[in-house]
Amino acid sequence: MSYDASVGSHTEAESYLADVGSRMRALATYAHDIFVEHGCTSYVKTIYVGYDIGGEMVAALYGHADHVEVALALPEDADGDLLVDASHLTWRTLPVAAILNSETDVEQFSKLVSEAVARVSAQTHDVRRDNDFFIRSRRERRPGRR
Repeated sequence: MSYDASVGSHTEAESYLADVGSRMRALATYAHDIFVEHGCTSYVKTIYVGYDIGGEMVAALYGHADHVEVALALPEDADGDLLVDASHLTWRTLPVAAILNSETDVEQFSKLVSEAVARVSAQTHDVRRDNDFFIRSRRERRPGRR
């Protein structure tokens, strides 16, 4: 379900965040608030909160027991202490993810969100991974691969 940005309702996302484990709930809420401050629309799919601008995906937030993972619309070679390859999430346009472990990560995360929002808003985000990329990626992650 998507929300009309003019309504500004994030009720479904807030319900998702309320169900995130108590240890990570505050951190997930900080992350959510950063997207809201940047004007993103939020919606919930079964296991994540999606954020978009004008119907274009900016991020996907996943709450875990010991961290918050947020796939972002950044370049595939984006660099940062919080960033990891996000091919395991299979987003065609979100190649990297920020891993948030504590509130000390929020300031750096906010800068990453600003960059992702700017790329999507300016329509300069050009990452579009194809199916072959994900097939190769799965093969490479398998234990004992040849």
